Amino acid sequence: MSQHEKIQQYWNERAGSSAGARSATTDDIHLRDLEVTTISRVLAGKLAAGGTVLDLGCGDGDTTLRIAEACPGLRFHGIDYAPNMIALAQERLRDSPLRDRVSFAVGDATTLSTMRERYAAVITCRVLINIPEAAQQYDVVRQIASVLAPGGVYVATENFMDGQRNLTAARATMGLPEIPVRWHNVFFEREPLLVELRKHFADAAIEDFASSYYFATRVVYSAMCQMRNEKPDYDHEIHRLAPRLPPTGRFSPVQLIVATTRKAAA
Repeated sequence: MSQHEKIQQYWNERAGSSAGARSATTDDIHLRDLEVTTISRVLAGKLAAGGTVLDLGCGDGDTTLRIAEACPGLRFHGIDYAPNMIALAQERLRDSPLRDRVSFAVGDATTLSTMRERYAAVITCRVLINIPEAAQQYDVVRQIASVLAPGGVYVATENFMDGQRNLTAARATMGLPEIPVRWHNVFFEREPLLVELRKHFADAAIEDFASSYYFATRVVYSAMCQMRNEKPDYDHEIHRLAPRLPPTGRFSPVQLIVATTRKAAA
């Protein structure tokens, strides 16, 4: 079994064991809330009503539906290569008032260029890091650009090694161990990814939108738990309050990518 197939199996199994919980794709649901708020804000500020957004690697559809609710003028199509995740997404959609402008289907990020439709935007939430090789990740970046309409926008939250290193150093000052990168993830280096993005997009930027959240939850709160000999709880009050902090510093592995394709010639 290839690494790609092993990762696909992991997400299929996680879908099967989640029973439709909001934690199907991440244990930290408050980080996901922050991602939803951030991506929704970018889409609302950049897209005109009537456009269609491709949610690439949509998982169980929770994020897609919540962003769709926040962006009522847009249509959404979510794809994921884990059939069990898509089954959960379609179950969520069945009784949703958003079903007239949201759809889900099985699809693979590595074969995007076969799609005929052109989208106003493509979004990914910690999806490209599940592609096991950097060369494949960069090829998917190219394919994302190829399915965007002129002036289309790619909005993503993906993980970066610079934030991982800064977080590890901050935790070390409190006597905390490193949070390891999971076996199925390959984090980006910021500068090489920017170089790659600028090959295919007219402009691209990477922002540290979750630094305060990570510092509060993974450094301060984790140190408190260590002092008290308690196990960290993803639903602790700090996790619920930290998304409201203004972003400052560079302590988050999860960072925001915003890249825009060239507009059509007049």
